[in-house]
Amino acid sequence: MNPAAAPSTDRQANREAFERMDAARWGQADLAAALLALMPLRLKGAVFDGAAPELAGLLQDRLTQRLGAGTVLHRMPVSITDDRLIGGLDLAATLAAGSPIAETGLLARADGGVLIVPMAERLPGRAAAQLARVIDTGEVETERDGLSLRTPAKFVTLAFADPDEPGDLLPAGLGDRLAFGLSLHGVSPARPRPETLSPAIVDAARAKLRWVSVPNTIMDALIDAGLRLGIRSLRAPAFCLAAARGIAALAGRDEVTDADASLAAELVYASRANVLIDRSEPPAPPEPPEPDNENTDDVSRPQPEADELTELLVEAVRVRVSLDMAARARTTRQRTRQEVPTGRSGDMVDSRRRGSRIGARAGDPRRDGRLDLLSTLRTAAPWQRIREAPSGGAVISVRASDFRVKRFRHRSEAVVIFVVDASGSSAMNRLADAKGAIELLLSGCYSRRESVALIAFRKEGANLLLPPTRSLTRVKRSLSRLPGGGGTPLAAGIAAAAQLVRIERRKRKAPHVVFLSDGQGNIALDGTPGRDRAAEDARDMARRLKSLQERVLFFDISKRPSAQAELISTEMGAIYRPLPLADAARVSRDVRSLLLE
Repeated sequence: MNPAAAPSTDRQANREAFERMDAARWGQADLAAALLALMPLRLKGAVFDGAAPELAGLLQDRLTQRLGAGTVLHRMPVSITDDRLIGGLDLAATLAAGSPIAETGLLARADGGVLIVPMAERLPGRAAAQLARVIDTGEVETERDGLSLRTPAKFVTLAFADPDEPGDLLPAGLGDRLAFGLSLHGVSPARPRPETLSPAIVDAARAKLRWVSVPNTIMDALIDAGLRLGIRSLRAPAFCLAAARGIAALAGRDEVTDADASLAAELVYASRANVLIDRSEPPAPPEPPEPDNENTDDVSRPQPEADELTELLVEAVRVRVSLDMAARARTTRQRTRQEVPTGRSGDMVDSRRRGSRIGARAGDPRRDGRLDLLSTLRTAAPWQRIREAPSGGAVISVRASDFRVKRFRHRSEAVVIFVVDASGSSAMNRLADAKGAIELLLSGCYSRRESVALIAFRKEGANLLLPPTRSLTRVKRSLSRLPGGGGTPLAAGIAAAAQLVRIERRKRKAPHVVFLSDGQGNIALDGTPGRDRAAEDARDMARRLKSLQERVLFFDISKRPSAQAELISTEMGAIYRPLPLADAARVSRDVRSLLLE
C-alpha cells in the first residue's frame, strides 16, 4: 500500500464514522418525536441537549405533523411569571370593568398542543415546579387573587437546553417527568434528514399499540437495568416499558424484542443514569425467599436469559452516555474575550424585590415587581381630560400602560467553593494543614456574610459535602468528618466545581473556586484507574471550568511545587500558589485579596 495514501484513508474512515454517528443520533431523536406523537399522554415529553435551531425546528415540525392537523405550538419563556403561566387576575380589564376578570395562563392554552421550553436549563425553580404539577395532574389549578379556577391542560413538552451550558438540563423534579433525554451535540444541521417515520406509519402504530405485549423476561430486565444504573425513580421503568411497546408498534410487531428494549433503555435511561457519574455500587438485589421443603417444585428457577439481557441493556446505556459526553466535550463553545462574565463579588445587580430603591419604570406589577402607586398616578394624571370617565364612580382612569413598578439594586453575594483533594497522597502530605487553613478563612467569610461550599474528591468520584451555607458550625463539622485515602479523581473534582459554579450563577451570585490539591490525578472521569487517561480528563475539565470565566485559586499542597499542579492551574485559568510551610494565615490573605476584594 502506498504510504502517502494512508492519511487520506484515515480521513475517509473518520468521515464515514462521523456520518454513521450523526445518522444514529438524529435517528434516535426522530424516533423519540414519533413515540411522543404515538403516546403523548404516557410519555409526556422530551429534553434535547445541544440541538441546533434548525434541528429543533425540524423536530417540532415532525411532531406536530404526526400528532395531526390543528396541533398548535406554544412557547414558554424562561422569564415567565405565575400569572402568565397558570393564569390570574387581568388587572387592566378588572379596573376597566369594575369586576374581577380572569386571564387564562399559558399552560391552559397549551391543552391539546405542544409546549416548547427553550433554554430549559435556565428555567427558574418556581416555574419548573408549576409545570411539573400540571404534567402530573393534567390540569391547571388557579387559587389566587380571589379566583378559583380549574382548567384542563394536557400537552406534550419539548425542552431544549442551551448547548453553551453543559450540565443539568432541567430541574430534577421536572426532568424526571419527561420520558426522554437526548443529546444532539455534534449533529450537523446542514445534512438532509429524510423522514422514515411518516404520519401514516404513526397512525398505523397507534391502531396496533393496544395489542403489543411485553414478555416477562424483558420487563424484569428493564427494571433490573434501572436499578443497576442507580435510577430510583418509578417513572423511568414505566416510561421505558411504554417506549419499548411503541418501538415494536412502529415496526409492526406484536411483541417487544430484546432490540426494542435496548433502544428504549438508551432513550430513557441514558439521561438518568447516576452510577455512570459517581460510580457508586449498585444496590444489592433482594434476597430470594427461602424455598419450602415441602413444595420445592413450585420454586421458580433462575432465568439466565433475563440476567444476560440486563447486562446488555446496562452496557447499551453506558456506551450511549460515553458517546454523549465525548460529543458534548468536542462542541463546548469557548467564551470570547468580548463577552463579559456574570456575577462578580460586590457588583451591583438589578432586582425586582430587594435592595436600594433607584427609581421606577414601566411594567406590570403582577409580574415585574412592586407597584409604585405614586409614579403610576403621576403617569395617568395628564391623560384624564381626553379619556372617558371611569365607570363605577372612580375618580381617575388608570390603564395598563400607566403602571409603574419600583426598581431596586443590590450587591451580588459571593460564594467561595472549596475543592479539597482528600486522596491518599494529599492525606499523607498536607491534608491536615489544608483543613486548618480552610477553617481560618471561613471565619472571615462568616463575619462578612459570604457563603461557603465544600467539595471533596477521593477514591472514584467527588462529593458535595457542604452546600453553600453561612453556618460556620456546619462547616467545621463537615471538615472534622473529612476522610482521607484512596485514589485521586481530580477530573471529577473539577467537574463538580464547574457544575456548582453554574448553579450559583443562575441564582445571581458570584462564585469563586479554591482548589487544594497536589494535581496528581490517577482516576479518570469514568472512575477507571490510569494516570494518562486521568491527566487528559483533568485537562479537559480544567478547560471547561476556564470557559466559565470565574475566579479560581489553586493551592499546591504537595511538599514541593509540582509541575503537574501548575499545568492544571494554567489550563483552568487559575492563580497558582504553592502552599509552603503550614501558614494558614497566608492562605486566608491570598483568598481574600485575590478573589473577594
